[in-house]
Amino acid sequence: LTIAPAIIVSPGSTVLFTASLFAILLVYLRTDIPTSRGLILGIVLANFTLTVLLWFTSYQLGNLETINLLNVPAELFTVSPRVFLSGTLLTLLDFSLVVIIYELLSLRVSWLPQPGRILLTLLVVLVFDSLAFSAVLALGEPNFGDVLRGQLVGKSIGAVSYSILLSAYLRLIEPTPVKAPARAIEDVFSILTYRERYQRVRARLKVAEEANLAKSRFLANMSHELRTPLNAIIGFTSILLERNPGEEERTFLRRVLENGKHLLELINGLLDLSKIESGRNELNIAPVDLNRLVQETVGQLQGQAVRKQLDLHLELPANPAQLETDRMRMKQILINLIGNSLKYTDQGQIIARLSADADSGRPTRIDILDTGIGIADAELESIFRPFYQEPARSRSDGGTGLGLAISRALCEQMGHRLQVSSEAGSGSQFSIVFGAPGQ
Repeated sequence: LTIAPAIIVSPGSTVLFTASLFAILLVYLRTDIPTSRGLILGIVLANFTLTVLLWFTSYQLGNLETINLLNVPAELFTVSPRVFLSGTLLTLLDFSLVVIIYELLSLRVSWLPQPGRILLTLLVVLVFDSLAFSAVLALGEPNFGDVLRGQLVGKSIGAVSYSILLSAYLRLIEPTPVKAPARAIEDVFSILTYRERYQRVRARLKVAEEANLAKSRFLANMSHELRTPLNAIIGFTSILLERNPGEEERTFLRRVLENGKHLLELINGLLDLSKIESGRNELNIAPVDLNRLVQETVGQLQGQAVRKQLDLHLELPANPAQLETDRMRMKQILINLIGNSLKYTDQGQIIARLSADADSGRPTRIDILDTGIGIADAELESIFRPFYQEPARSRSDGGTGLGLAISRALCEQMGHRLQVSSEAGSGSQFSIVFGAPGQ
């Protein structure tokens, strides 16, 4: 529209676009970046959809001889796809610039009152938009200067009007909550980078890690306070059993003793896991003869296999296999793994197999294979979670649900990997895979 000599104004561009910037800045100041980003993308998508609909309607009226019952002028729907699509992309850029420039002003010229920052923000963005939109619309045309003047005049008036309206609204109707200002230049561009979401996730993760570490340290420090009274209960109960009490008293004392030992096992497991998680578990790394260690562990558990009429046997390399590791912790892992196999195998055999490299003689892995009840595919990772009890391995078996969690944590601390492969009803294979030298 020509509103004055040498001044051509686009009402939609001047009024509606300026109002959209007002809405974006209002939402940003009242809420947060994710909400503003959602509004920006929504408006841009709506603008793009409107462009497509206008073009399609214009095409129908002009080329398909569609009946125009309301006699609406076809020129109303005539659009230039180049102009509208360029305007859509420019809209996305300008909406982002509103937030970025406001944050830059808050960071660099914090002494300027909020109404001044709002006015300056709208003026800078609208002047930039006037130059860019005029170039897209009429660059090289005789009326380019008229269009540019119209854009600058109309959008400058809009910037002043909407900044006054926005400042009055934020001061009188709904005061703006105090927002944390940007602390660095890179934070200003969080409207584009999703930085604020990353920072929130990091903050929550830090709180969770600190809480978990505090829990682990607390439990690790409670070793004496928890175990001393339990050992006293177990010890005095054992003494009372040796004094030949009556049958009923003996039954009660045995229950106390069994539950005390179970609770002590649970506490020991919790303390071990807590020490590992809190970084307080110290390893004694030294050369270990794994042939002898595996043989010694299997011999220690052979009695359980005999009682269940199971075949527990060894497969060892011909030559001694030495490994730099913690002997006590490695034995603890082997007892857990072989003990699990004994617990969940009712018939067949259990094999403890130590493998070594044929050339160097360095041990590569220890496999514990059994013909027990096996593990379902869906449970293969869950069994390593503390206190996890899969349906086939219920608490009636007397386990604490900590053995495998501790075994995996110890393996990782020593630079090894604990793996499992199994099939429900067909047995299991747990494998300790040793890391390369120096790892």
